Amino acid sequence: MSTQQMETTPDNVAEIATERGTLGQRGVFTLLGIMGSEDALRALILLPSGKTVMTEADGTSALGPVRAIDATSVTLLRGGRLMRLDLPA
Repeated sequence: MSTQQMETTPDNVAEIATERGTLGQRGVFTLLGIMGSEDALRALILLPSGKTVMTEADGTSALGPVRAIDATSVTLLRGGRLMRLDLPA
């Protein structure tokens, strides 16, 4: 059994997640936030179903392999193509 530490949601993530019209349309993946230290970044992604997933760089997720996470985006490998998700402006 693994244990996870609970973290406080960064202010910018909370603002984006609760601001009307910011998250875009259903049917697409939306990057909600990026958190963690520079060498261990994690991304919170909203799925078209309304569920969220937390993923790490060089890991796999329900979305497929995660190739990279930086301060403003996450890059996934989907269907043999790279897909970049950027934080909402």
